Amino acid sequence: MNINKLSDLLLFEILYRLPCRWALQCKSISKRWFSLISHPYFIRRYIHHRHSDSQQQQQQPFTLLLQYAHNSEKTILVLPSHNSEFFTDSTNVGLDFLNFLPLKARKNDPFCVEVEASFNDLLLVRHEVSRFSEPIKFCEYFICNPFTKQWLTLPPRTTSFVMVGFVCKPYCLDKEQGCVTNVHYRYKVVRIHSPSETNTTQLRVEIFSSETDEWRDSVVSSPRGLSPFKVESLHAGVVACNGMLHWVNTDEENKFIKGFVVFDPFNDAERCHYLDPPIDISPKHFAVSIGEFQGRLRIFQGGHERNDAYNSYYFSVWELEDYSDAGTWCLKYKVHFKDMVSEHSEIVQIFKIMGEYELPPPVLFLAFDPIDDEIVFLQFRHHVVLCNMRTGVLKMAVELLRDRGKILSEVSGFLWSVPTKYAFLLGQPSWPTPVPPLPLKFDECPSNF
Repeated sequence: MNINKLSDLLLFEILYRLPCRWALQCKSISKRWFSLISHPYFIRRYIHHRHSDSQQQQQQPFTLLLQYAHNSEKTILVLPSHNSEFFTDSTNVGLDFLNFLPLKARKNDPFCVEVEASFNDLLLVRHEVSRFSEPIKFCEYFICNPFTKQWLTLPPRTTSFVMVGFVCKPYCLDKEQGCVTNVHYRYKVVRIHSPSETNTTQLRVEIFSSETDEWRDSVVSSPRGLSPFKVESLHAGVVACNGMLHWVNTDEENKFIKGFVVFDPFNDAERCHYLDPPIDISPKHFAVSIGEFQGRLRIFQGGHERNDAYNSYYFSVWELEDYSDAGTWCLKYKVHFKDMVSEHSEIVQIFKIMGEYELPPPVLFLAFDPIDDEIVFLQFRHHVVLCNMRTGVLKMAVELLRDRGKILSEVSGFLWSVPTKYAFLLGQPSWPTPVPPLPLKFDECPSNF
């Protein structure tokens, strides 16, 4: 049978059963195939077909994306899950990961190109540019899907000391198909300016909306006093959860955690809300990281317990149960480093040395596993590990500097994280999120269907 003579109905039934990557590659077969596979009707039905497969839903792949600076060059590392369709192994992709964007990296300036945020399978990328040797620098922002290499550019903004949040929201549940699709969505990009003074209740923000296709400057109010951004806030970054943006508010002088700012750019763009920290959080000395797990906001923080015999270092994870009344937190995990076990001797050796000298383990939070409630990604010096917070078992994900050339070959240079949030989860949904969003109104199905 000539495949070109297949009806649209039969062709759809075949394509629904293909892995996403294969279905996307089929676009190149002919104009007809390209038109059918690109049609919102096909995408909705493809997502519904995968949604009905419960096993498929439970095993949705993802990629952990890390950005570092190394020898004055930007390094982007990808650590895919075992079932990733687009990446098969941990690798150093550098800026080639974004080579489909019109970026111009400057020599000896690894920070002119930054991944600012991720949402599902989309990235927000900032590109700092100078115009005609003017002293004022500008920022270009790109929203892109690295799997499909689709992208769009936002109007440029003047370079400022800001943190940036990116959040998407589907228009509605696809009631006909019984699932939320990523075909139609709204998005907001929010530039949050560092408060100019301590304990201010006014915050300047710039909001780009996909609905108006323009930036809007505004001043929003806060129920609590806010402090200028410090390193602790910058490293924690801005986390999107439940359609809202969250970031850390620290005391300017003593650097202890005062609380968490919540901003809803979709439903309440005139004010911020505030969450108090958990009552048992360590107020000083230990940095706080925030993350998201399946729609629930989480806090990660290290700590230590001192007695006459030893210092016992640990980390804790809290989960937000209720946004009302300045927040209600539940302690999910408390994991002592001395109780951790691993089959990798080099990781155990780190703990041993730290214990002998009563030093805190050099541990950085990266991300919560998006599928497994018990797993967190951590960085121990040059090791990225998966830690089971219930059992204390550590598994090696990758060794950054000495993994037989897999990530970075033997080097004498220094590897450091960029001075912002540098770990991002890149989802791989049933079908890649289109950039830009597809229109809400379209023909219910292709004309030949």
